[in-house]
Amino acid sequence: MYQVYIDTPTSFEPEMVGEFKDFDKALELADAQKKENPEISYTIEETNGTVNSYGEQITSVVKRG
Repeated sequence: MYQVYIDTPTSFEPEMVGEFKDFDKALELADAQKKENPEISYTIEETNGTVNSYGEQITSVVKRG
């Protein structure tokens, strides 16, 4: 799964705006959000369903823009 997070200059934490099985669809959403508002930045993270000892999902950053 790929999760798309959007970060605005005025927010304290990034907001998850979508979750996709296909990376291309995640990138399409992120690029559309960036075109709509050039001040934002996005992060696409990949998850595989595993969790750490605290119960938090383990993710890896695939792309930032």
